[in-house]
Amino acid sequence: MKIIAVIPAFNESKRIEPVIKKTKRFVDEVIVVDDHSRDNTYETAKKAGAKAIRLISNMGAGFATRVGCDLAMKNRADIIITLDADGQHDPEEIPKLLKTLQEYNLDIVFGSRPRNENMPKIRRLGNWGLSFIAKILFNSKVKDTQTGYHAFTSKAYPMIRWSSSRYGVVTEFAVNVAKNGLRCKEVEVKTIYVDKNFGMRKRDAVRATISMLKWRIKK
Repeated sequence: MKIIAVIPAFNESKRIEPVIKKTKRFVDEVIVVDDHSRDNTYETAKKAGAKAIRLISNMGAGFATRVGCDLAMKNRADIIITLDADGQHDPEEIPKLLKTLQEYNLDIVFGSRPRNENMPKIRRLGNWGLSFIAKILFNSKVKDTQTGYHAFTSKAYPMIRWSSSRYGVVTEFAVNVAKNGLRCKEVEVKTIYVDKNFGMRKRDAVRATISMLKWRIKK
């Protein structure tokens, strides 16, 4: 089994090094896609031991993650892990995701964060709202559709592969899983917010909702 982690990154030179080093303990290769950062994210990622790519312009987290996953497929990954560059996802929990994926013969595992006091109230509301809409429109069983922490098989990737370039990617992940009837489970992971002022904003939530409505009409 070849396991490759994909980490999209934008202006994360101060945080990405420990994420890469911890992740390397549990995977065969780490791919970092630098979304045209204004800092030294690319150089820091390379020094930390990742295979780093720098986009020629800022394209968004969805685009960067897709580029990384496409490269992982070219590098013959059997399993792909996606996680954030800022430390929001604890790499120590990668074995838990992998164990569930393999033990239950699944297509994908979602790292699901409990909506507790560690999650800012506005994020908690948005997380619940978008997950509820996905359930109504697509019968999605995923409680945390907004997580960027996933483990999935290379065979499932073509059905999961998304078109969203920015924050809508995480919603489209869950929608594609539901639309294609993929076998999935959620594994509880820590709720970590290193910077409560960033992440999905109200306008991103509105755009994600509009996208879901469009996807439902096209279904």
